[in-house]
Amino acid sequence: MLTWRSIVNRLWQYHFGRGLVDTPSDFGRNGAKPTHPELLDWLACEFRDFDSFKRMHRLMLLSNTYRQSVKHKPAHAKIDAEHNRYLWRMNRQRLDAESIRDAVLSVSGKLSLANGRAGL
Repeated sequence: MLTWRSIVNRLWQYHFGRGLVDTPSDFGRNGAKPTHPELLDWLACEFRDFDSFKRMHRLMLLSNTYRQSVKHKPAHAKIDAEHNRYLWRMNRQRLDAESIRDAVLSVSGKLSLANGRAGL
């Protein structure tokens, strides 16, 4: 079960910016405890049963948690302002260079949608 939990935690970290366990390389005694242990166990069981990275990515990206707004809510911020441990909003994420380039090309109308071709 530890292997599936570790994989799912890294996938969660990739999509949300922070894993359900803050120490993805250490699930042992020295590691941090999961913020949502039931969610981590459920995701690990889903991954184990269906054994599909594609399904797990889809499950996370179509979840209500992933589709939340980044809008600040003062009532929630009083309880969990600093780290968003209770997942009450989506964390802001910076775009990587390729995404910025593609967005600029798309807005300018110069983005080529052909596979394997640079849009310039």
